[in-house]
Amino acid sequence: MASDYFTSDQFDCLSAWHDKVFDKDDASHRQAYSQLREAYNVTKQWAYALQRRVFPNSIAPQVIRRPIGQWNKKFLGYNWARIYPRADAPQGLAYTVGIDANWGFVVKLDLVDKKITDITLRERYDKLRGPYQSSPIVATLPAEEGLALGFQEIVDWSAAAIEKFEIGYDDMAEQFGLNTSPALSKLLEHFQISKDFRLRQPKWSREMTELFARFAVAIHELGFDWWSTKSTNTQLVFGRKRKDALKGSSTGVLFVQANRVSVRWASFGGLKTISVNEDLSEALVASVEELKAQNTNIRLEQDQQSSRAGFWPDDYGSEEGSSEEEGGRPDSIRATDAAVIPRNEIYFGPPGTGKTRRLQELLSESYTSVEGIKRYEFVTFHQSYGYEEFVEGLRPVLVDLEYLTPEKEQADSPKDVRYEIKRGAFLRLCEEALKNPDQQYAMVIDEINRGNISKIFGELITLIEVDKRMGGEYEVTLTLPYSGKPFSVPSNVDLIGTMNTADRSLALVDTALRRRFEFIELMPEPSVLAEIAISEGGHSIFLDQLLNALNRRIEALYDREHAIGHAYFTSLKNLAFEERFKALGGIFKTRIIPLLEEYFFEDWQKIRLVLGDNQKSADMLQFVQELKTDSLPKDLFGANHGLDEYSLRPQYRLNAGALLEPKAFIEIYATLV
Repeated sequence: MASDYFTSDQFDCLSAWHDKVFDKDDASHRQAYSQLREAYNVTKQWAYALQRRVFPNSIAPQVIRRPIGQWNKKFLGYNWARIYPRADAPQGLAYTVGIDANWGFVVKLDLVDKKITDITLRERYDKLRGPYQSSPIVATLPAEEGLALGFQEIVDWSAAAIEKFEIGYDDMAEQFGLNTSPALSKLLEHFQISKDFRLRQPKWSREMTELFARFAVAIHELGFDWWSTKSTNTQLVFGRKRKDALKGSSTGVLFVQANRVSVRWASFGGLKTISVNEDLSEALVASVEELKAQNTNIRLEQDQQSSRAGFWPDDYGSEEGSSEEEGGRPDSIRATDAAVIPRNEIYFGPPGTGKTRRLQELLSESYTSVEGIKRYEFVTFHQSYGYEEFVEGLRPVLVDLEYLTPEKEQADSPKDVRYEIKRGAFLRLCEEALKNPDQQYAMVIDEINRGNISKIFGELITLIEVDKRMGGEYEVTLTLPYSGKPFSVPSNVDLIGTMNTADRSLALVDTALRRRFEFIELMPEPSVLAEIAISEGGHSIFLDQLLNALNRRIEALYDREHAIGHAYFTSLKNLAFEERFKALGGIFKTRIIPLLEEYFFEDWQKIRLVLGDNQKSADMLQFVQELKTDSLPKDLFGANHGLDEYSLRPQYRLNAGALLEPKAFIEIYATLV
């Protein structure tokens, strides 16, 4: 049974089982493991509450995953959660909170051994820390006293303890040489004007940060400017841009993500064009550094007599907007090459993984002006959708007859049916994009996998390739079949699609489509639910563990493409704490269980397995109950029914009462944590 706070039994368990090797086949070992996992869950909530209280702008705490050692499988005599004071804090130093078999409740400033490379730091740290009872960076509270306080009081105590530490976080990081080097720190400051960079760069590894820094410096030393832009979702751009210009001439763009940086560029200095996003790598950075080693200097036409150094993003004072582009272009790069390279992307994943939200954010930030003018068309593909709606086709229209007899003038004016060539959504967008070559436009296709790609795109399947666009290296122009006009896809038109893998496997997507698009997978992220606290009757429900358990079972019984997305539960965050449990029951009743029925074609036995009903401690906690059929043949067909026990199908019913029991939800994941 999960608890909202630590118990004396958990401390006794820490002491009794410390250093014993875990035997998964022993019931007493499994019971101890489960009990210590409950303590871990409370520590997790403690860390989140403390982080929100003391370090509200930091990243989510990191928590120990299991009550046994990773390698020796021995029970630990403690548990902990790690808290960083800010998003860009060095990963080698953190505050930790937890419980200990000997010391009770513990708060300390501690080294993270896995995140440091200097093995001498641990010895220096231990010397500085000294004994727990007199340490300037450790606070302890006996188990009995801490248990008497309660959850909120232990959060208050730990917050006060951190305030009283004699050595602060930054002082210790500086003393141990863990802070970012001054030169690197100064370089990163140049890019802080970009919102995406500010939010995502702190989550990079040190290796990724150093790789980016080398690339940024090499590009800068080649004579390029760096700037940040709002107009294209490229986030960071390099090329040439005057300080008084509203827009610059871009040569390459960087996409900043939380776990990586990707890049694409037009050909420069002898380097070939990268038309599809590539992760920033040692090889790419080295190729740019080699250009500088060869004393290569890339200059724009209007700067032939200028030798000014390149600008950094913060030199411009603000991010680039969506106004008309000014300034020249590099003389070695064609005008169309220097423009932002078009994107062909498809976001795919199971339902509820944030595809629609990601798309809405993208359209709002990158394809909508500050005045609210939209630079995109939105369509949904289906089996009846065709070339005529997407590109162009003949449409019937009613027109007045040109010649009317006197007799007919007294009657209603007759109409005639004629056919006109009508432009489709994609052709309209392309024509608009041609009028504004300095703006990016987007053709958004929802449910792209539901349409007949050959029927809808026709000859355009070739034209949408990046190097075959207007002005591309292998530009292709075709004649439209109805209007007879020449047509080529502008380079400032992006194609962005979405698809649910639950509707159709990625493996079944049209091969021609797969070759021409980048596929960006969006899978469920249980971690985003970790902060949604739900409690009922003294029981805490951890949504991240619940969703993880459901999806592990679905993947085992079906496949990962039919996982349940985190978005099904995110609405709970907006509800008052006391309303969340009831709403969770409603989500299961109206969304999760019906979805499982669809996935498993009403195979109720598998649905029970996904929900863990076969492992529940009581029948009343089962969401789907299997009915006993011992007397059913006689009840239905009389005494002489002649049926054996295998003739009747098992019968199941939904148990609405389980939706009111918090343990019914907890026991979905209790055996897996």
